[in-house]
Amino acid sequence: MPLPVGNKVAGMTAVATLTGLPLATVAFLRLKYGPTVFQDLASIWQRRRLQKLLATFQQKNVKLVDFFEEHAKQTPEKVFILYQDELHTYGEVDKEANKLARFVKGTKAVMCLDTVGIFIMNEPSFVISWLAFNKLGLRIALLNYHLTGDALLHCIKACNVKAIICGADQRLMDSIEAILRELQMLGIRVWIIGDREKQPIPEGMVRVQTWNERSDPIPRSEREGMSNFDDALYIFTSGTTGLPKPAKIPHYRQVRTSFIHYSFGLAKDDVMYTSLPLYHSAALNVGLVNVIRVGCTVALANFSVRRFWDDVRRYRATVIQYIGETCRYLLAQPPRPDDGKYSHKIRYAIGNGLRPDIWVEFQKRFNIGHVAEFYGATELPYFIVNMDGKVGSAGRYHGIFRALTDYIVIVECDTETAQPLRGPDGKCILMPPEEGGLMLVRLDDISMRFDGYLGDSSLTEKKLVRNVRKDGDSFINTGDLMVQDKDGYLYFKDRLGDTFRWKGENVATTEVAHNLNQYPGVQEANVYGVRVPGHDGRAGMAAVVFRKTHQLDPKAFYDHVVGSLPLYACPKFLRIMGEMDITGTFKHKKNDLAREGFDPNVISDPLFFMDEEKKTYTPLDDEAMQRIVIGKAKL
Repeated sequence: MPLPVGNKVAGMTAVATLTGLPLATVAFLRLKYGPTVFQDLASIWQRRRLQKLLATFQQKNVKLVDFFEEHAKQTPEKVFILYQDELHTYGEVDKEANKLARFVKGTKAVMCLDTVGIFIMNEPSFVISWLAFNKLGLRIALLNYHLTGDALLHCIKACNVKAIICGADQRLMDSIEAILRELQMLGIRVWIIGDREKQPIPEGMVRVQTWNERSDPIPRSEREGMSNFDDALYIFTSGTTGLPKPAKIPHYRQVRTSFIHYSFGLAKDDVMYTSLPLYHSAALNVGLVNVIRVGCTVALANFSVRRFWDDVRRYRATVIQYIGETCRYLLAQPPRPDDGKYSHKIRYAIGNGLRPDIWVEFQKRFNIGHVAEFYGATELPYFIVNMDGKVGSAGRYHGIFRALTDYIVIVECDTETAQPLRGPDGKCILMPPEEGGLMLVRLDDISMRFDGYLGDSSLTEKKLVRNVRKDGDSFINTGDLMVQDKDGYLYFKDRLGDTFRWKGENVATTEVAHNLNQYPGVQEANVYGVRVPGHDGRAGMAAVVFRKTHQLDPKAFYDHVVGSLPLYACPKFLRIMGEMDITGTFKHKKNDLAREGFDPNVISDPLFFMDEEKKTYTPLDDEAMQRIVIGKAKL
């Protein structure tokens, strides 16, 4: 995986010294590739050093938990986790993880290379559980705590989970209890972890009891049977093929992603604040694993727009994580006299989805030293990050770096199918600078391996594009519409295919449509994303055709949707149609519907919007439309 390395090195002499190239050669390269060739060469040189280091780790079978245990041994009093009013050191967390590992081992429910699920919110018990399972050489399925019912059960089955550790939050226990019978039939154990000893737990679940377990180190031999190419994590991604599918994250990739902050000089004195969910790769791989490798501090929270900056000041955070939606929510709050004032200045914010229209305002109002906007994906073996502050860009891929690596191409595509188009020679059609297209990432067997998804191999195969530039090459289809300008800066434009993003989550339209089709009287449902003024991403909208014998019951339909889908996946708008628009190959038309949006002045079909306050779907008239446009209606 190419990593974001590249501290700027000024002057041709410095570049010549670093690379061993003659000064005349460096001058020629500057003329050919432009003034950034100096920093590009420094980046390449630094990247090669890092690749050698990673190769050494891989040869020695070093895993992330090894970094953690070394910190716990060398600096046990160093603060590792800040959470609410709690402070947890490396030494304390290590002991708790050792005790939990011994409890798990004592149940005889799992053994090395088995899979366990984590169903816990952002709290220390998540991290302790993750570490304990790593110590035992277990594979870990990160379960989205917003999921319920069939969607949650699907994720558990997809990973062949043998046991689940569930947080003591009542909502989580209720979600597990609703599918407990099915879990028991599959022989899956459920452990409840948390400090709420007086709180009753559902019958059939077991409370974690570690008070009498030993806290001394777990022998490394417990995990020696797991290699660096074995799966460490399964992180679910919607992709473009329906139900969530588990992306495979081997141990070697987890170690590689722990160097994402390498170029920003993340150090032991830093405090990283994350309110993104730990079941996502953004919080876990971009956040937590980097903290663990370096040995610094992570401040955990569940996102609150009102508490966010108070937390940042309280924990003296120096690095924050974001997604574009969180930045917009924070900016929407009334200005405060202490905006941008911290005990420790924020050195940088790292995340993705920050739109150009609020970028500068966000950075200036909250005194953010640098915005490290990145582009990446859970399953993608490629990661690029904004190193020089170019507004709106996810980073630069140009000049000699591009000439020597040639990792990505942007090609013409069918926006409806998210597949590349081919020229007369059978190869993909490359797009010129400033014109958007589908981004493909070249694969190899060394630094650009694609580990794919667990289960049916066709899920992995569908992501591959072959013979892109020449016969025999292989690329991964990112499914994303990207633009590269003449200077090589990359800009994310949109998500193609059957998936859209809302509230920071990927929503698979086929999964939502499947759910709507279960409602009595629905003949067919077509789900797509629509733009909403003032909001990032796309809100879900469903075009629904009812059978002749049925009609919409707004309240009952609302109850069905909310009871079986995470809130972010619930359609915010409904369009009741007499007949569904389909293509010549009998596929639902999405693009035309998405373009028409939800404007009652454009659409003659009955329209409704999801009214969370009234807990029903309400007719979408001009007055309601106005409330939505000015941001007074909650979506």
